[in-house]
Amino acid sequence: MKHVQAYVLLLALTGGAAYAADADRDLARQLALQTGTLLPTLSNQGYQAPLPQVVKKAPTRLKRQAAAADAAAIRRQGLDGELKQLMRVRLATPDQIKALEAGVEPLVAYVPSGDEQSWSAIEAFDNAGNPVYLDVEQAPDRPVLVVEADPVKAKTAGLRVMRSALAKADLQAAPLASEPAKPLKTSILKKIRLQDDKEPWLLGGAEIYAIVAGVNPSRDEPVVDIVDMPYLDHDKTDYTPNQILVYWDRYRWGAVDMVMMEQDDNVNYKELSGLLIEALKLGFTAGGVPEALPFLDLGGRIVKALPDSWMTNNDDYVDTFYTLEQDQVYRDYTGAAANAMITLEPKEIAPTRQ
Repeated sequence: MKHVQAYVLLLALTGGAAYAADADRDLARQLALQTGTLLPTLSNQGYQAPLPQVVKKAPTRLKRQAAAADAAAIRRQGLDGELKQLMRVRLATPDQIKALEAGVEPLVAYVPSGDEQSWSAIEAFDNAGNPVYLDVEQAPDRPVLVVEADPVKAKTAGLRVMRSALAKADLQAAPLASEPAKPLKTSILKKIRLQDDKEPWLLGGAEIYAIVAGVNPSRDEPVVDIVDMPYLDHDKTDYTPNQILVYWDRYRWGAVDMVMMEQDDNVNYKELSGLLIEALKLGFTAGGVPEALPFLDLGGRIVKALPDSWMTNNDDYVDTFYTLEQDQVYRDYTGAAANAMITLEPKEIAPTRQ
């Protein structure tokens, strides 16, 4: 445990995603040297498994290195106290299973640091520890094992962090009162399509969520809902979730803004929550909510609060929909960044019949 703590302290002192990527690079190389030991475990779990399970029979040094990588990934994403384990190893694409089972030696890759748009190549290692450089856009025929933070785990825990922080800041709607039930006024997401999910093959499917913001029904403050979209994996694909996107009783006026985001290894959810709270609360504190201007540019405030690197990095910010209105039908409606297209319909849901 002391070795793990020392390693994490070193990460904190030297700072930055670049050092974390260097640590992940060395971890990938060490895993590549042990592929013969690791493959049976991966094979038994459908070629995707938590890192501690993958290295269970590995040398002690590699186990320590894996534990340190786990601790660093959790800390980097602001998920301390939410998760005990985050890193995993998976086969890059299902298409590579056939070659792997035919005995083709896999490469082991890690997720580089920095803007995905600036990646010139994907570095991987063979079972002798030699680097092999792969195309960023096109997945190779040769099997590639990817060591990474599990994006589903990270997003699930991250949304918990955000919801908790928003609730503590009084920016989430209060639970519905236990009074006679009334019809529930909603807007249903019937269809959604992304032009570009911004994900290279190395990263697999996207992990998208939406921040829906309006004005509190009882006081001059914003209210924010976080809506998970776990089905939205790939671009250029129509998804028909029939998902409730907006509960209108939570808002004073019949209009909301929606900002779509993507989970990314570089996102720190505690920092993101703080940015959202500061941007939204300060805007209201400065000027209040004039009745002549019943709906403020909440989506714009959220987007402006994001660091410039998140906007140019294209792997965190997806799109914004401004002033979505309560009783309107939006059919094949494109967001401000022209990256997402939605079909949204109003729906009133009756109380359960007794």
